[in-house]
Amino acid sequence: MLGWEYPPHVTGGLAPATAGIVQGVLAAGARVELIVADARGAAGAPDLTVHGVFDGGARGGYSSGIVEEVERYAAVAEAIARPLAFDVIHAHDWLTAPAAMRIAHARGRPWVLHVHATEFDRAGEHGNAAVAAIEREAVRDADAVIAVSAYTADILATRYGADRARLIVVHNAVDRHAPWITDDDERTPHRPCVLFLGRITFQKGPDYFIEAARLVLGERPDVLFIVAGDGDMRGRLMEHVAGLGLGGSIVFTGFIPPEEAARLMARADVFVMPSVSEPFGLVALEAARAGTPVILGKGAGVSELARDVLLVDFWDVRRMADRILATLTYPSLRHELVRRGRAALEKWSWEDAGKRIAEVYASLPGIAA
Repeated sequence: MLGWEYPPHVTGGLAPATAGIVQGVLAAGARVELIVADARGAAGAPDLTVHGVFDGGARGGYSSGIVEEVERYAAVAEAIARPLAFDVIHAHDWLTAPAAMRIAHARGRPWVLHVHATEFDRAGEHGNAAVAAIEREAVRDADAVIAVSAYTADILATRYGADRARLIVVHNAVDRHAPWITDDDERTPHRPCVLFLGRITFQKGPDYFIEAARLVLGERPDVLFIVAGDGDMRGRLMEHVAGLGLGGSIVFTGFIPPEEAARLMARADVFVMPSVSEPFGLVALEAARAGTPVILGKGAGVSELARDVLLVDFWDVRRMADRILATLTYPSLRHELVRRGRAALEKWSWEDAGKRIAEVYASLPGIAA
């Protein structure tokens, strides 16, 4: 299996998703040789060996020269894979697709592309042409393509020409075995808190969150809005909030590590994910597991699993504000949303995902069932 991010190295949802998928396929009886950008601190397990490409101080993050980093990853990953015994290559996103194609062609083994997000999701019509070209080639070259939602599968078919006969939807999940997240300070009076947690980029819709926050604060100036994460829109949005005179009510934290993110989700009274384009949105499931009511943009893939959240069009900031206000105002609504959100988590697990992925493996050419 080829991954870019893997715990403890986490900058977004790709790391926990990769870890969950590894957990799922191990439970399904697979043995995994995992090649990731940085394996330092990564925990191995029975039937799991983790190899690092950029261990030893080299980069492996999302730098300005990311396409060059991906090519470096591909060259080193091919060398790491050379002595390994394996039946199937499973690659996550465009970041590891070039490596998968090199290894598959060199070894004559089938490969699976697992798509968590596309360049169209990240940047719309005007994304990085080089990245989109890699995605398009990978979608057409892979023996099977797994999409994290039907929403993503449709983008792959319509935008990238993916053969629908080779497209399989396998939703993400959360770890059922992880300890329940609780708000350790829930008995202490505090300002009502509304949380945005994610990359501060076009895809995630942080500007719509800020506009909804402005409307809410016009009626409930006691509410605290937290914008947790980093990205290319952060500086401009901070200036905008300062210009509105709302710096005391809309707080930007910058990037926060997973442990702090979990505490914030448990502390929040409402979690809002107003993404313009959201292939899945694993953080929404994590918020639901923390017992926090969730408001999602209607296009989010996670809504295919969690159907009992409040949905809004990402651009409809008035309705978004109204739903935030309703959730903060009516305890019965809040409690029902929490109950339904946690019930939705029991419908699907990483083990379920692993079984489905194992079925995909078994269907590939040259693989004995």
